[in-house]
Amino acid sequence: GIRSLRDHFARAVALNPDDLTPEHLFDILDAVAVRRTRSFVKRFYPNYTVRIGGVETHIVFPTPRVRKVTYDLDAVLPGFFDRFAIALDPDAEAGDSGVLTLARYVPSRYRFDRDMDAYEMQLSGLLRSGLLKRFESSPYAFAQTCARMAASHEAFLSLLEQGRVGTGDVLADWMAADTDDMDDRQRDAHLDHLIGTTHDAAEYDVERLRDDVARDIDLLRQFETEARTVTRADDANLAALVNELAVIAAEAEVDGIGAENVRDRRKVLIFSYYADTVDWIVGHLEATSHTDARIAAYRSRIASVAGGSGAGDKEPVLWGFAPRTTDAPDGRDDDRYDIVVATDVLAEGVNLQQARHIINYDLPWNPMRLVQRHGRIDRIGSRHAEVFLRCVFPDNRLDDLLGLEERLHRKIAQAAASVGVGEILPEQGAHADINFTETREEIERIRSEDAALFERGGTAKGALSGEEFRQELRQALEDAGLAEQIRSLPWGSGSGMAVAAARTGHGYVFCARVGDHSSPVFRYVGRGEPGMDVVVDETLTCLDRARPPQGFATPRVLNDADSDGAFNAWEIARADIVEKWNFMSDKANLEPRIPPRLARTAAVLRENPPTGMTQDEIDRDIDAIQAPYPERTIRTFQSALASSEDPARQAEAIVRVIRDLGLQPFVPPEPLPEITPDDVYCVTWLALV
Repeated sequence: GIRSLRDHFARAVALNPDDLTPEHLFDILDAVAVRRTRSFVKRFYPNYTVRIGGVETHIVFPTPRVRKVTYDLDAVLPGFFDRFAIALDPDAEAGDSGVLTLARYVPSRYRFDRDMDAYEMQLSGLLRSGLLKRFESSPYAFAQTCARMAASHEAFLSLLEQGRVGTGDVLADWMAADTDDMDDRQRDAHLDHLIGTTHDAAEYDVERLRDDVARDIDLLRQFETEARTVTRADDANLAALVNELAVIAAEAEVDGIGAENVRDRRKVLIFSYYADTVDWIVGHLEATSHTDARIAAYRSRIASVAGGSGAGDKEPVLWGFAPRTTDAPDGRDDDRYDIVVATDVLAEGVNLQQARHIINYDLPWNPMRLVQRHGRIDRIGSRHAEVFLRCVFPDNRLDDLLGLEERLHRKIAQAAASVGVGEILPEQGAHADINFTETREEIERIRSEDAALFERGGTAKGALSGEEFRQELRQALEDAGLAEQIRSLPWGSGSGMAVAAARTGHGYVFCARVGDHSSPVFRYVGRGEPGMDVVVDETLTCLDRARPPQGFATPRVLNDADSDGAFNAWEIARADIVEKWNFMSDKANLEPRIPPRLARTAAVLRENPPTGMTQDEIDRDIDAIQAPYPERTIRTFQSALASSEDPARQAEAIVRVIRDLGLQPFVPPEPLPEITPDDVYCVTWLALV
């Protein structure tokens, strides 16, 4: 059912990463990867051993302990959050005083032809969300971001004064190149190049656009000024962090035996989403360790790693922080650090189980990130019976923060739908609400110091893998009597189980087979108003909903009405299977959708073939261009076109791009054979009552 891996991944990448859930990629990843989570290993391999350092070691994980840390978000800038929330409110009128329009990121809103760009609308929503998260992270990160955005807005106005409207990508390139090392002549030349790739301002309502951008600049500069009044000594979040470090250091002295054990027990990884916040934290801890006797043990033993750090910068820090578990090389294995402050550049792929503590400095907007961070210290081979994960919450404003983020998510989906681009955010509407609801529920569990997220290795859906379902089946079939019962069931057999409506909603899950194709297909049909049934075809969602919430203890419930309802639900599921299958049987639906910009690129090459190329080579390259490439590749071709005004040179540059990227002609998949409802068979079904 996947016609193109490229398209499938592109749709997933188009999502806000915070909304990306396992259902989107399950069918592909389950076919090519084996994923065994911590809970999977504990459940299915309880007595196994692994070889660590040449020694057979039983698989034992530390017990995770979650601790909540709170601070008062309003303590430093009283009343600021309420004004800031109004500025970000996605439902506020754009012309209202104190509301950010972010017009610089959505210039298409001001076009006379009303040709709205869905990508711009999505970007503006994500930027609002990003501002909110940076505000919660630290006043320094927030001020830095406001300053960068204001400078970008000013760059936009400079272009506008010259009669050009720049896109986000153009302005990002300009700002990245606008350094102190560039003289006026170089800057002017760069600006001339940018103007050649921007849009004519005559196509826009320039006066309204200019006014909204100027008003946003004033508001961003005002926010920046207020945030910069906050010193590290004023920051309630930093104060809470120091208090926790003091507790950790004191406990290590009491519980530890020997200098090495004490050091390991006080080692702490502090994570933030933002490099600016990492700098903010490190500066405070370095100063405070010299003035606060409670954390004197950390003096001169603090390091940091942020997103821009290369391997050459990271490795010395990791070796100095956990020399034993990172296998630090001889001569570089001195134990030098007890605190490492890092972005998520350290959230994966490093063995830091010599440490015992993690502190998540920002609000855990994405619980899966916390699971990845937690995995740095909760690993086989840890000498700690328990590991501690502290999460910092602005407790008095948590509901306000989460509520505003939820509205921003919903507005992004509504904005995309309003201009007829439903696919830009595949998880729209109810689906988006469900995803954010799960995130919010996980955050609340963490706030109540529930470690279930870390025990199961992810969110409720994120912890599931095809391997887990298959292992459950294998275990069941080890019972010869049960295996015979299962194999003797006729196709079309079904049952029912009691579920909480809030967990899944009532409905039916079907396992079906199409003709003689061996792979099963799944459908969930939810009960709604007449004619408003919900149909879900994502394999993981269907399997998750059919999963008994209490295992074998889940009550079997199936009355006559629910049994009879399965027939109508099956007709809906079967019709959906036929429709989507036959879409893949139409060759026209499998042909690539060529963006107009690539069609123009192919035309330049067709009309100006470079000398020395055979016609077969030219035809092959034209075929290679006309494929459904991602935006990054399209922009590379556009840069080739912009490199010269001579069509012959443009064609040569296009061929170089094809060679450099190794592009091949697109080969559409073979169409599936067309089917009718009679070709779709119900293997089994389950009513969720």
